Amino acid sequence: MKIETNSSISLNVLRGALLTNEDGAEFRIHDFCVNLDELTEVLVSIKEIDNEGNLDDETIDLYFSSLKKWTIQLQGGYVNDY
Repeated sequence: MKIETNSSISLNVLRGALLTNEDGAEFRIHDFCVNLDELTEVLVSIKEIDNEGNLDDETIDLYFSSLKKWTIQLQGGYVNDY
């Protein structure tokens, strides 16, 4: 499947998605925000998944643009209850 240019989705669709960084560590997207003095940069709040599959209590905030080499797996029907 090819994603057409100018396609878009709501950031809410990405909540709960599984992210994997270049080292294989896994995270879940928790939330999004923008700083009012940097409206063009979206911050994504993520929580790391430990070796037992549990989410860390603390969130990590990263610029969405810094995740270009990470992979994302959308989680249809995922309940964001954390």
